Amino acid sequence: MLVQASELSPYKQAVEDAFILCGVILACRALQSRRCRQTSSYIDIAVLLASTAMVIVSIVLFASAKLETFFVQASCALVIWRATISFARQVATTSDKVLTAAFLFIALVLTGQCVLYVAVPTPPFALGEWRVSIWGTLVQYTGLLGSIVLTFAVLIATNYDAIEKYRHQAHTDALTGLLNRQGLDSRLASVSWHSFPDAATPIGVIMADIDNFKRINDIFGHAFGDMVLARFGALLRPEADAKICAARMGGEEFLLLLPGENLESAAAIADEIRESFIAQRWTPHAPNSCFTASMGVTVVQAGESFASAIKRADDFLYEAKRRGRNCTVSGDSPRNTAHRLSKSGSKVG
Repeated sequence: MLVQASELSPYKQAVEDAFILCGVILACRALQSRRCRQTSSYIDIAVLLASTAMVIVSIVLFASAKLETFFVQASCALVIWRATISFARQVATTSDKVLTAAFLFIALVLTGQCVLYVAVPTPPFALGEWRVSIWGTLVQYTGLLGSIVLTFAVLIATNYDAIEKYRHQAHTDALTGLLNRQGLDSRLASVSWHSFPDAATPIGVIMADIDNFKRINDIFGHAFGDMVLARFGALLRPEADAKICAARMGGEEFLLLLPGENLESAAAIADEIRESFIAQRWTPHAPNSCFTASMGVTVVQAGESFASAIKRADDFLYEAKRRGRNCTVSGDSPRNTAHRLSKSGSKVG
């Protein structure tokens, strides 16, 4: 663009403008790929071809650099608006918000310039004169400003992504994909969870422990034991949506918090998980084996801390162990308990 070569007109301008629009299209496609959603490339190609055609018409028929610039910036604004509006509906992280704001700013600047070109009359510059006029300078500074804003937005978003990645790794159990103890503490300390005990919404608490896990490791090895833990964690994961909290407390002990579930429904969910675990098949590693788990279930009382309810569920879990394992013991207080025993037997080895 810095080299003036009128003998190459209109091809030079068309190529320059096509490169600018291609850069904008690629940036918008990169934005949408963050949410694993990509628009059809046919629309982008159509916009690129239409813009190139209008650039050639502006230069060949009207000899107007202003008109050429208008069509290019209008095409860039259209592509950015389309991508930004689509992406804004799926914003999920701070990085997404930063990038959305950057693209929105660029789209507004380009749209404002297009309106300015239409509303304000300008002297009839020649092609070469347009580029060194105040209007041409405005175009160059707009491109520079947009590049700076987008660069800083990408840097900020990258830093936020890295922070979120390391936070997720620090709060997640690598073997099961559930929260670890640190992640659980962080979740319970959040405002949304902290407000639950004072609300009318019941919260079921399930403490689960795989029976005879040390024996499983001794007989089949630690690699197989890890597979057993991962399978059991997978049984809890379908229950873990935005409200439900599933965590591996350590070793073979797991915790499930169920907002909206009373004692009876939480105990039913515990039995369902326990029976699903018994039904697991371990071919070819241990084709003749089935494993069991014990469950302690309670609910968070109004005004009660999570730590207190979890401790009570843990006490019920140990009661289930004392009653022979492979069962669910539930209650809303130490004196009010119910005992559920699975009909399936336990066999290791």
